Amino acid sequence: MRKWLDLTGKLENGMWNYGKPFPGISVEQVASLEADGYEGHAFQLHSLAGTYLETANHLFEGRETIGDISLDRLMLRATVVQLPDKQPLEPITADELEEAVKAAGSVPAPGDALLIATGWDAYWNKPGYIESSPYLLPEAMEWIIRHDVGLLGLDITSIEDPRKPAAEMVLLQRYYAKDRLMMAPLVSLREAGQGPWTLVALPLHIPNVCAAPCRAVLYQP
Repeated sequence: MRKWLDLTGKLENGMWNYGKPFPGISVEQVASLEADGYEGHAFQLHSLAGTYLETANHLFEGRETIGDISLDRLMLRATVVQLPDKQPLEPITADELEEAVKAAGSVPAPGDALLIATGWDAYWNKPGYIESSPYLLPEAMEWIIRHDVGLLGLDITSIEDPRKPAAEMVLLQRYYAKDRLMMAPLVSLREAGQGPWTLVALPLHIPNVCAAPCRAVLYQP
């Protein structure tokens, strides 16, 4: 029997948002069966709305954009690592990743997806979801880079310590030194166990943008 698991958070009115310069997210009905004979809606979104896929162009000029990504890089083997539930502003260490990979019995091969579950999706749309997000320590990012991960997926909203100024994205700069992909924030990763899985990540097909909302699904034969 085939098994599918949706990792995508819902896009809806009043949801969490990163704030300026990004506009609020809205879903508005603009046509109805009663008035127009058909249903229609208008959406206000941005590149980092809800669950999104991001490229190195987010920080570096002239790098690949969403429209440049080949489909084979959007359907790939995924290692899921289950960390203990993270508390607000609790860092992720390299030792935790190493122990979780051993528990999963599956080390990500170069180019694979690595999906990190912390349980933070339980705070989706709750106060502090962005401002108090767990984050990676530099040693954890070095561990990820050393394993040459092709796509990093997480259920947290911030790679860097969210208390740092947005301009100080040192860890992301290290990660995007190579044309890697990142997908966040995910939901339901706890339900994935430890795999093995195939990840299907399909962003909106918008040329010349660094990121776009994405439908992320795990598939298991």
